Amino acid sequence: MKKELLIAALVVLSALPVVAAQTQSNSLDAPAVDTDAAAQTTAVASESAAGSASSDDAEWNYTNLYVDSENGYLDLKPGESEEFSVVVENEENDSVTVDPHLYVPPTSQDELDDSWVEIDGDTDIAAGEEAEFTVTVSVPEDAEIGRYSGMIAFTDERITYPGRPPRPVHAAQVGVEVWKEPTVRIRSETYVRGQVEAGDSITNEIVVENTGDSAVPLSPELADERSHCRGSGCPLALDPSWVDIDAPSELSPGETATVSITLSPPADAERGRYDTQVDLGLKDPARDERNTHWQEVDLNYVVWRQPSEPFETSVEVSERADDLTLTLSPRSAHYSTGADDGDAAAFDVQFVSPSGETVDAERVRVSDNGHVDLGRSQPRATNDGEYAVRDGGTEFVYRVDDPEAGTWDVKITPHNAIGFSYELVREESSDDETSESTDGTAAESSSE
Repeated sequence: MKKELLIAALVVLSALPVVAAQTQSNSLDAPAVDTDAAAQTTAVASESAAGSASSDDAEWNYTNLYVDSENGYLDLKPGESEEFSVVVENEENDSVTVDPHLYVPPTSQDELDDSWVEIDGDTDIAAGEEAEFTVTVSVPEDAEIGRYSGMIAFTDERITYPGRPPRPVHAAQVGVEVWKEPTVRIRSETYVRGQVEAGDSITNEIVVENTGDSAVPLSPELADERSHCRGSGCPLALDPSWVDIDAPSELSPGETATVSITLSPPADAERGRYDTQVDLGLKDPARDERNTHWQEVDLNYVVWRQPSEPFETSVEVSERADDLTLTLSPRSAHYSTGADDGDAAAFDVQFVSPSGETVDAERVRVSDNGHVDLGRSQPRATNDGEYAVRDGGTEFVYRVDDPEAGTWDVKITPHNAIGFSYELVREESSDDETSESTDGTAAESSSE
């Protein structure tokens, strides 16, 4: 009934992997001829030679069975059950009687309980035939959340790898992720962006909710700075003294709470991007304590400084120009998720004519725009309701009528704007010549 393998064959094939003892959903199919089966059985035995218990005559015997399983990794809540199939093929010359049972490795952290598992199928497998077994996993109502693992073994034969305890030769893996509906949720965006002027402050609010039956702790802390980034594009190190966090010590059942995070860089802070993280310190009884990433908030701030001198550019104006128009689109210094609104962006604009005359340009138009997205989740939007709306920005338009022909200088001083784009347009009278129009953009154009 069993094939005896000589030690000479083991030496030759000792480097081959285990392929016949156990396969999962992507395992090899059963070989078509006995010579292949013998070679694969030899490979199984060769692995055991490295550290398995052996007989005095240095021979190892394993029943030639193939185990092929569907996905045995299940996600179940307490009180739920699910089943999957395992096929065992007999490549012996005689019939084999198997003994399907749950085997839990001694190294498992959360052991799968034998009472959770039921195995149904014909235990007598004729030579060259296969049998299908149905494995049903039922999680009791009082089960604790966690990851439970084990193996469905079909014989008592064991194999040992160096430094590891014995494990079944003929077995299929089974794992169960026991979970519950979370009772503590973060209702705000967990990736926060913001800009703040050096010497000023910005406050972001994170809203958390407890739908459970008991209070949970709330103890937000700034994460330790452990930067793994190298190079000019990496964020700067955030000084923890710049950050103040205000929150209650616990979250009552059925209530919401607000965590206020205020960043106050000093006036001499280096301008640039600063990244950090806040661990809210929440403990959800419906989540695995080892899983903490869900209650971590990523903060990404840009610190900037108001320029002392205006941004300058120039533009050529032809004799056919009826007017000279400047359109400015600011990047708000206060754009962020959940931040307090600050002062609105504004500009001081001066035009200097080719003859040197300074013209304080008159603002003739202000326009606002936004974006409506019916496919965007509400936490990322700026309003509630069935329309997900985000502000698109504001445009400021300045105009000089009947400009003098020649080179005009334009001076732009931004306020409460971390950057802006600009467009200069000359409306020209129609004649035989082609109209001329020039525009430009200046991202992050504020300078000192």
